[in-house]
Amino acid sequence: MKRLDIDLFIFDEGGVMIRDFYVLPEMARRLGLEQGTLGDMIRPDMGDYSRGRIDGAEFWRRFAQRTGIRPGADYFASLFHPSPIPESFALVRELAARHRIVCGTNTIDSHHGYNDSHGFYEGFHKVYASHLLGAAKPDPEFWLTILEEEGVLPERCFFVDDMQANIDAAAALGMETWLFSDPAALRTHLESRGAFAPSLADPSL
Repeated sequence: MKRLDIDLFIFDEGGVMIRDFYVLPEMARRLGLEQGTLGDMIRPDMGDYSRGRIDGAEFWRRFAQRTGIRPGADYFASLFHPSPIPESFALVRELAARHRIVCGTNTIDSHHGYNDSHGFYEGFHKVYASHLLGAAKPDPEFWLTILEEEGVLPERCFFVDDMQANIDAAAALGMETWLFSDPAALRTHLESRGAFAPSLADPSL
């Protein structure tokens, strides 16, 4: 069994820890738009929103100014009702007993607040959210900021995400990566690497 020489695990949130988080289809339906059309409409400001450069009120002000559409609610907040993936949370809890594990997520203020209040960051030693970091995946700065804060070299980091673009960007920095499909496959891989060996337990984490 190959020894897993990892000092830090970084797990994505949406698609890895939670499901049913994608609000665009229902948002498009309520606005009477095709999903692709709505995606094109929100894209110009989503980068600033997910990086914390603007808040929800400013996002929708810009959206209305650009499109002439004024939604009656903040749909990003009101339609966001994800559900947990229990097997992923069990995996995180087991890893957290032996390793340093953090959540690294692209998010916005309302989604971050929902996740936090509903226990969807449970098990992680720390959460790094893009709107608070000022950088979002796949920006290299997203991971470099986390690695600097954690005092870990890229080659000593294991990153899990469900998006190939994010996996590719992290791998380019030298991190070991895993493209998430389901928790069982990830668990099998980590078990084969010795990630759950009792000798790795560190009560100081």
